[in-house]
Amino acid sequence: IQRIIQKRRREIMEERITKQQLMKMYNVNRTTIEEWRRRFGLPMIQISSHKKYIRREDLMKWENEMKDGVCEVN
Repeated sequence: IQRIIQKRRREIMEERITKQQLMKMYNVNRTTIEEWRRRFGLPMIQISSHKKYIRREDLMKWENEMKDGVCEVN
């Protein structure tokens, strides 16, 4: 059971969140997500010019850095 729990935790942390899902999560538009990516280093992974996503683990790390003032504004 412990191995199953550990595996599920890894899967959750590696879960991919699309730009559209981020827009819904934060109640912002596409332009805001792009601004966060450019100005605040939101670590989106670009698959194509119209397809981007972020891993949940990376999003959580970015959020914590933003709260702690660690991220630098570009």
